[in-house]
Amino acid sequence: MTGLPLLLVAHGSRSDAADAVIRSLAAAVAARGPQVEVCYVDVRGPTVVDAVIGLRDRGHDGAVVVPAFLAAGYHVRTDLPAQLAEVGADPARFPVTRSMGPDPLLAAAALDRLRTAGYRDGDAVVLAAAGSSDPSAVAQVHASAGMLARRVGRPVPVG
Repeated sequence: MTGLPLLLVAHGSRSDAADAVIRSLAAAVAARGPQVEVCYVDVRGPTVVDAVIGLRDRGHDGAVVVPAFLAAGYHVRTDLPAQLAEVGADPARFPVTRSMGPDPLLAAAALDRLRTAGYRDGDAVVLAAAGSSDPSAVAQVHASAGMLARRVGRPVPVG
């Protein structure tokens, strides 16, 4: 597959296991054809700036920027655009997609992960998410909890 590479942008964590999950997601997408680069808005490198510079060094003057976030909170609405602007990434050449969630496919994946971890029908489930002061982001997390609740057949509170 030809075309623009994908720039998969995640929050970042000191945990190597969290990095492995994001890199696994990137590898699964790359297996379908597109070039996928991983970067982070916080905590861990490579940063968004590093990734854009690296793409340019390899001859790419653009990428589709995919925020790997459950909701479009501060990092998606403020940090990511600021970091792209810092490196002079033209929004026409570096378009940013919406965040990955809320989405029914993520709710299905969450239920699959719960079952793999030993979840049984009727068990209590809490959707843990990083907090946000952005009311829209909070609403998106609650929408995700609602999608998961429909899958498990009981309320799923947000923690």
